[in-house]
Amino acid sequence: MNEEQPLENRVTIRLEVLPGNTVPEKVALAAECGFDGIAFPGRFRDRFGDETISVVNDLPIPVQTVSLGFEGSLCSPDSMLRQRCRESLEELFDFAQAIGARSINMPPVLIEDNPERYPTDAIQQQDDLLISQLPELGDRAGERGLDLLIEPVNRKETDYLHSVVHAAKVCEQVNHPRIGLTPDFFHMQFEEDDMAEALREAMPWVRHIHTAEHNRVEPGPGELDFRPGFAVLKQAGYAGLIEVECRNLSGPAEKVLPLSAKYLRREWAES
Repeated sequence: MNEEQPLENRVTIRLEVLPGNTVPEKVALAAECGFDGIAFPGRFRDRFGDETISVVNDLPIPVQTVSLGFEGSLCSPDSMLRQRCRESLEELFDFAQAIGARSINMPPVLIEDNPERYPTDAIQQQDDLLISQLPELGDRAGERGLDLLIEPVNRKETDYLHSVVHAAKVCEQVNHPRIGLTPDFFHMQFEEDDMAEALREAMPWVRHIHTAEHNRVEPGPGELDFRPGFAVLKQAGYAGLIEVECRNLSGPAEKVLPLSAKYLRREWAES
């Protein structure tokens, strides 16, 4: 147990799961519930983007990260779609910079967004595509003070890059200071035989963490054990963000979210 690494000023939550009619209302509730920052959902940029830019300097807690919001895939078999993905990522970098975010989370290939994909066994081809494009994108992200983070997701959502160890190997080959990865406990429960060991192998490239329960509600009321993974992160000196990246809440936000923020801090302290 490492008492010198309390989880202070580092617990964030996705904007879209927060109730409220405006961005300030949503963020004010997050702050009241004990969260330290906001994760912006790139898919909702048309809905929340302009408002967030206009109020960002007045929010009680900062916007820290952006997830998704780009078009296509860097691993598309279509070169024009890969080009559009690179262009849309640069547009997303500009947006993230405007709202003060630190990083962009990018699952390389999502089935729902990419009907045209490589066969599931074409792993090396997709690795090669990522490795060839990420250095320049890392440069562009770095110019805006951002990290570009690969996020492995489970095989129901993607044909490619399921494990954090695979993502770490890609990062190692790219070897760019602005390219890293985001392990997600929800996805890891399906794809890793030993989540703690997978994190240990990938730690040199871990820059951000996503958390949600086994059924993708907020951490706390379910069955997922975060402590072994948290222990690995603490032992490695991880000082990045821990994001609540749930899709739904198990009850009223004002009731369950303060409990979830306290739960994550307690699990971290006791791991």
